[in-house]
Amino acid sequence: MTSSPDPGSTTAAWTEPVRDRSGSVLTRALNLLGVLVVTYWFVRTGTATGHPAWVWVVGSVALAAWVLRVAARRERLLLATAWVMVVAGAAVVVPTGAVAVAVPLVGVVVLGASARQPAWAGPVAATVALVEVAGTAVPAGTPVAVVLGSGGGLLLAAVVGFSRRQARLVEERTRQAAVEQQRAGLLADRSRAAREVHDVLAHSLGGLVLQLDAVEALLEAGRVEEATRRAGAARALAASGLAEARRAVHALRDDTTGPVTQPVDLAGLADAHRAFGGALTTRGDLGLVSVDAAHRAVVVAATREALSNARRHAAGRPVELSVRAAGPVVEVTVLNALDPASSGAGSGAGSGSGAGAGLGLVGMRERFAELGDDSTVTAGVVDGSFVVAMRVPATTGGAGERA
Repeated sequence: MTSSPDPGSTTAAWTEPVRDRSGSVLTRALNLLGVLVVTYWFVRTGTATGHPAWVWVVGSVALAAWVLRVAARRERLLLATAWVMVVAGAAVVVPTGAVAVAVPLVGVVVLGASARQPAWAGPVAATVALVEVAGTAVPAGTPVAVVLGSGGGLLLAAVVGFSRRQARLVEERTRQAAVEQQRAGLLADRSRAAREVHDVLAHSLGGLVLQLDAVEALLEAGRVEEATRRAGAARALAASGLAEARRAVHALRDDTTGPVTQPVDLAGLADAHRAFGGALTTRGDLGLVSVDAAHRAVVVAATREALSNARRHAAGRPVELSVRAAGPVVEVTVLNALDPASSGAGSGAGSGSGAGAGLGLVGMRERFAELGDDSTVTAGVVDGSFVVAMRVPATTGGAGERA
């Protein structure tokens, strides 16, 4: 993704190609038409009344700057020609009988509309032009109406330039907001992909390591039959993890929204935890019948992460999984006693080794945040145990707490 130059950057202001500064083809045509009309009347009045030489020179410079402005592609050239139009054009307004007044008017509009210039550039340019007009009008005895008319036109040009400037700023901010929104969407997609990959690695591969460790221990103890059963369970787990990884990759490639892997309920997680050799007691409705599908998927995914962390960081310690209906909400709690010999990090505190330490809790919180309601999840050490507490809305009266 390429980023646009900072509007306040001096380098960008003087080197960036102008994006449609001269407007559409119609605008360019109107500018050229204006140049031709003013040039015609400038020459006609000059030959009829006999302009002094300096008027011919300064007027020609002002008209040449206008032509160059139409063809300008760089901000520096655009602004330079605009200032020449203001200064040179205003100097010949009175000697040409106000024929050349269009030149400084266009210059003021250009300067006022430029987002690369300070907001006061347009009004300052209009003031400079008005001072020049008044300064040349006094010696020539020009009627005050000419000066007032020129001043009114310059004021209107400054207002038009400021309005165009504000419109361009709004357009630029809208574009930047769209870019930021797209970037936020990309970051959200990356976070989601990271969560799904972490789930596969932490649950399937982590469980596989535990199973293989158990197989090795049983073989060393000569308990071949049990080791064979454990090896079969490990193979089934590996096959399940591979299928889960394929589903995750397929869903991510198809830009599927929502959780990629969606376990059905908590009962399967409880069985898997026990199969891995963990001690687990359960209470309440593990089917989460009073929770809708979206919230159920997030709760089950978070519970799976909590149980995986318990096996990694507090292996062999007792774990409690409870579901309790509390009025309009359902509370799900996973509590595992910490290993007294450990550092006290508990499940998911992130002190364990490995590059993914702590990422599970981050993904857990992100899942709940994406629900966009009052659902919450907290995780931390409480009285020597690591507790993951979840609250989600109930869609029915709830099944209540069952032993």
